[in-house]
Amino acid sequence: MKKTKTAFVTFFPIKPDTMGSSAVVNSRFICWPNYKKIFHLSHLNKINNNKIETINIKKETPINKILKLPEVIFKIQRYLKNTKKKTIVIEGASWIFYSFVVLSYFKIFNSKVKVIYISHSVEAEIRKKYSNFIIYFLTRYLEGLVFKYSDIATSVSLREKRMIKSLYNINTILLPNGISLKKFKLKNKLKMNYIIYTGSYSYKPNKDAINYLNDIIMPQLIKKIPNLKLVLTGGGFSKKFPWIINKGVVSKDLLNNLIFFSKCLCVPLKFGSGTRIKIIEALCLGAVVISTKKGIEGIKLKSTNPPFIEENKSKFIKKILQVIKENKKIKSKSINLKKYYIKKYSMKNILYEFIKKNEI
Repeated sequence: MKKTKTAFVTFFPIKPDTMGSSAVVNSRFICWPNYKKIFHLSHLNKINNNKIETINIKKETPINKILKLPEVIFKIQRYLKNTKKKTIVIEGASWIFYSFVVLSYFKIFNSKVKVIYISHSVEAEIRKKYSNFIIYFLTRYLEGLVFKYSDIATSVSLREKRMIKSLYNINTILLPNGISLKKFKLKNKLKMNYIIYTGSYSYKPNKDAINYLNDIIMPQLIKKIPNLKLVLTGGGFSKKFPWIINKGVVSKDLLNNLIFFSKCLCVPLKFGSGTRIKIIEALCLGAVVISTKKGIEGIKLKSTNPPFIEENKSKFIKKILQVIKENKKIKSKSINLKKYYIKKYSMKNILYEFIKKNEI
């Protein structure tokens, strides 16, 4: 009988590791001590081994996920059976209803299990902008209950911590996003001038940013640099533009290479919550980043030259052109800064402090 076991649960695929949420979950899981296993809902690859249990769904829809929640609970219960110290880590990067159901079951029927809710954002804030009033109201109500009844509830930045306190009168524990950057072989797959945006088009803030790049930014850029391309990764995008190279969902090694060899990662986000793991990863790779304040919000920067922060459309475009023109010089600065970001956002260091302070 194992003395300590931790079950991670996510309501989205964590393999392949192509989204910001899956990247941070995988990093956290790798660095978590003792016996552990991930239980994830996935419409992609069905992976089952001693570290991952896939609860397969045919299509990524709310009803398919809801119907699979009893199976998720059953498999977690079976894994934690005959274990003295039981912990469940709920990764909150999906609709709060799923987290609420899992939390409620174990609080009612297995109160000896410690439940840690790790919020990736304040979901009510996102639902308020992108969903109808009923979904927003339900989300806000359930999110408050999840924060209240979890044994430990976290927030990803001071901004989210203050917002959760204001909305729900709950003091969360700060647990910043971090990464475990694996070694990979540098190989330039695209011998051309390109900028890049990474993120699934199905996530509304990403959709807005990608549309902005295609409708506003790129038409102006190609007037100056006709051969410039925009590389997209993350999937969900099907529109056709002459400058688009749509790579879809790619492997982690390929993604790192695409980011590193790009002229810059462009993140013109106007709305979002949490911290963007895509930017943290890019900074740790030594890539050049151009972002809005919202895109880079919550990340503690050593310099803003690079990365560059621009709000105004004209200044954003001018900065991209400058970065392309002076790429070698600016890229060299980014590479020199990457040691700071690797140390600052090391998941191993972040998690060590979190576990030590909270006696997990």
